[in-house]
Amino acid sequence: MADQPPPVSPREISEFLALVRERSTNRVPSTPAEDVAFFERKADLLSRIAVHSFDPEAVEVAAIARAQLDAARTRLSGGGC
Repeated sequence: MADQPPPVSPREISEFLALVRERSTNRVPSTPAEDVAFFERKADLLSRIAVHSFDPEAVEVAAIARAQLDAARTRLSGGGC
C-alpha cells in the first residue's frame, strides 16, 4: 500500500533506545520542548510498528504513545501541570 509509512529499521530502534537511556541517566530534568520531541519520536516509531503488525497490543501501545505526546504538547503550551 502506498499510504503506509515505511517499516521501522533496526537503526531507528537502536537510536531511540539510546535516547531512552540518555534520558533515564540524565540528572537534569528535560524541558517541555524536549519531552515533546521525545514523545513525537516515540509515537512515530510505535505507530509505524503498529501499522505493519497484526498484533492488537501494538495498536494499543501506539495509542498510548500518542496520548503521551498529546499530554506533552499540552504541558508545552502551558495547559497542564
